[in-house]
Amino acid sequence: MNNSKLPFVSFEPINKSFRAYLSMEEFILSDKDPELTIRKAVKIYENSIMEMRTFIKEIQSFRNNRKLLPALKIWQLGNAIFELQHNLNKLSLQLDGLYDHLVRDLGVKRKWLEKVIIFRRYLPDENAIPQSLNWGRCEKGTRRIAEKLRKGLPIE
Repeated sequence: MNNSKLPFVSFEPINKSFRAYLSMEEFILSDKDPELTIRKAVKIYENSIMEMRTFIKEIQSFRNNRKLLPALKIWQLGNAIFELQHNLNKLSLQLDGLYDHLVRDLGVKRKWLEKVIIFRRYLPDENAIPQSLNWGRCEKGTRRIAEKLRKGLPIE
């Protein structure tokens, strides 16, 4: 499915939940029930944010305890972001301003989030990540490292 033709959805935090906003224009010609679609989208977004926050807490725990952060943890967070996009796409929606939403709702810096997504984008298979690989080795040159891992090449 071509994402450029999917209607955009955005979410705003309301208390401990989220409210979805989208253009009703897209649904006027659709045979889908917009209210049901919005409810499903909110549930997907809430569940995804909860899962991502769990990963963020685990990552922060490694940092607080001054332990090496496994690259696999970063990949898992990136994969959760890809799953969010995929699940919204199944509803024929796409998130309007992915980075803005995630920076706000996860409380992370955009630059770091960009690296997380790059790592996952160029490394689709988590099994290609050695268990011993720490994120510090991947943080600089993220795309290059991910491509090497994907191709099964050693990283210097």
